[in-house]
Amino acid sequence: MPKTALRPGSVWDTGRTSPTQQVADRHVGATRGDTALTPEVARQIITTYTAPGDTICDPNPGPGLVLAEALRAGRDALGLPTEPRWESALAANLDLARLAGPVGTATLLDSVDDPRAAELPGAVDLVLTGLRHTPRSDPSRVLVGLYEDLDAVADWVWPGGHIVITCRPWRRHGRLLDLPGKIHDAADAIGLVPADHCIALTVPIRGNRVRPRIVSRAGRLPESTDIHGRTTAISAHLDVLVFRLPATARREETPERGVA
Repeated sequence: MPKTALRPGSVWDTGRTSPTQQVADRHVGATRGDTALTPEVARQIITTYTAPGDTICDPNPGPGLVLAEALRAGRDALGLPTEPRWESALAANLDLARLAGPVGTATLLDSVDDPRAAELPGAVDLVLTGLRHTPRSDPSRVLVGLYEDLDAVADWVWPGGHIVITCRPWRRHGRLLDLPGKIHDAADAIGLVPADHCIALTVPIRGNRVRPRIVSRAGRLPESTDIHGRTTAISAHLDVLVFRLPATARREETPERGVA
């Protein structure tokens, strides 16, 4: 892990309601298949690092949870192409957000080279995305994909703006991977500066203790066993890694948005 990596500081109480219920209240059911973020964690990040009218970009939007929560919070949303399996869920989640009341605007680009990128006013105030993986995922491919996503849009962020990546614990072949450290390596390669490391709970706090929810048959999942095959605790949090683009120029002097 780079020497500049930060140890976790704040702990966010974002797990009072189960992720399943959070999705049921605001998003289509297919969103439950995406574990990159929860609606409450996304709202916490959006309200912490942006203000109404700001622009939030998710370069890998999946079912559009980040983009929909940005709209509901009165921010403008900017997304790049999602995987085909998420296209209908993304469109439906954006429609639900628009039906909820006055919202920001959403722009979905066809690629980083889409000419419409240069026509958008201003630049991005926050890049927010979550790392996605399954028990069968290759860590190297996942991290290379994250690097490519961030590298494609880093130049769109205001100098001093924030780039936030979330990740859940990943146990592979019984060993817990140092995902936060690998994400710091990828961010450092792009030139991003660590700004904060928060822990966002996905389970409730009761009696000053974190209470993991019981999930039936969890012990049969590869990510729920240690190197000796013993059942381990179900993940109760997401790591929230916050970076900033070096403030090498004043906001007023930032050139017009260009393609990455």
